[in-house]
Amino acid sequence: MADCHQSFLDYLGAIALVDTQEAKLRTSRDALLNRISNQFKRDGRKISQYESQGSYAINTQNRPISEDYDLDHGVYLVHWPDYQDIPVSDAFDLITQAVEGQTTIPLPHKDTCVRVRYKAAEGTPAHHIDLAIYRKKSDGSRLYAHRVEGWKQSDQAGFIDYYNANTDEQVRALVRLFKGWSDYQGTKGGQKMPSGFHFTVSILECSRKVEDRHDRAFVYTAEAIRDRVLAYQGRTGAPILRPVVPHEDIFGSYASLRLNHLIGKLNEVSVQGRKALTEPDVAVAQRIWRELFGDRFTAPDPSDISEGQKIWTAPAIIGKSDKAA
Repeated sequence: MADCHQSFLDYLGAIALVDTQEAKLRTSRDALLNRISNQFKRDGRKISQYESQGSYAINTQNRPISEDYDLDHGVYLVHWPDYQDIPVSDAFDLITQAVEGQTTIPLPHKDTCVRVRYKAAEGTPAHHIDLAIYRKKSDGSRLYAHRVEGWKQSDQAGFIDYYNANTDEQVRALVRLFKGWSDYQGTKGGQKMPSGFHFTVSILECSRKVEDRHDRAFVYTAEAIRDRVLAYQGRTGAPILRPVVPHEDIFGSYASLRLNHLIGKLNEVSVQGRKALTEPDVAVAQRIWRELFGDRFTAPDPSDISEGQKIWTAPAIIGKSDKAA
């Protein structure tokens, strides 16, 4: 049976940020944080605290197909007294005013963060920095600023600690593999694929590890997530929860149509992936994987493939529940 573990390692290398891209992200981020600190200093405010978050913080960042790569960073406002009731709009205004003008691209309206976009320059693709805003109180509690939902409980640092305590090399690889697969599947249209955060939490709960076989681990984990989501949709299984505050159901906002789309995509991994795992010809197996991951997954060009070897996909499993999850 075909062992494509090395091909999976090659794919992970192909979708990784190169050193110049990572350095540019750090440079852009640091320039924005310095700009915020300097503005607060001029205004006589206590300077904000900063913490890395998102895929960069847990080392699961990929180079997206769009080449519009990004970095998430948390800005923790500490200058307001605990007792003072502060509108979320004030927090957004402070950070927006501090970073406005750093680039020539107008700041887009975002409910979840202040996004600063950078144009491509000197061989570096376009990229953006997302500044998530928090209020940190004297007791260490943290509230996340959302333009529509207001101040929300959050523990990004706690999530990173939880991830690091519950991960290993293969779990980290699985997160990157699912994000890369989702990125490619998203180019095909249809319902929006889940975020990297959704896959990270799902993998932490559902990973099926196989030593030195990322190909097997990917298929078995996809099946475990599919079965978990199917049970959840049918109200026979528990939801997948964020493992730290606020412990919300991560698929709680998904309508049935979107859940069905995800289930169908995961079923496609099961069907095609198991075909690849049982395929005796490595080259044929690699071509099957390329159908799932896209052209960045290296496979030899087909040469006289018989009908029995051609890639096929079973219909997606559609949940029976009308639950708007």
